[in-house]
Amino acid sequence: MAKNTEDINPGGINGSGKGVVNTNSADFISLREAVKEHAKKQTPEDQIRYKLLSLKLQMTTYVSEENPSVHISVGDFLKQHLKAIKIKNKEFAKYVEIEESNLSSMIRGRRKINIDFALKLGQLFKVNPNLWLLIQSKNEFLNIDREKKLSYRKYKLDDLLKKTG
Repeated sequence: MAKNTEDINPGGINGSGKGVVNTNSADFISLREAVKEHAKKQTPEDQIRYKLLSLKLQMTTYVSEENPSVHISVGDFLKQHLKAIKIKNKEFAKYVEIEESNLSSMIRGRRKINIDFALKLGQLFKVNPNLWLLIQSKNEFLNIDREKKLSYRKYKLDDLLKKTG
């Protein structure tokens, strides 16, 4: 049986895995409209659930990217979660039993989240608490790597073995 290598719908979404989507194609526009129509029929609870699922997938994707082009802080993800559930920082801080100023500092990236807070976020948003901490650690690593990359080049296993051998 011959394999068909012809792309289906070469001007739009074809599942080729190439990561290129023609957002002006009739098929893409039609798909976008169908998604919008479907979204209008969802209950408010479903809309929130799908927004939170989308954020969870974005977080997972971000952690798995080796060199993301844009750094997204754990605070940015938290801010998006609060926006998705349409709750004010003050109400959220009170509910999770932290000072509003501490929450604001976390959202702005001036303060790190701790394990206790990651556990609360995990329970509330059904996101593995470790994922929140991984995002924070990943960003710390990327920042330090960017700032000190050249200074770490002096460390080489061969040099160490020569000096100690």
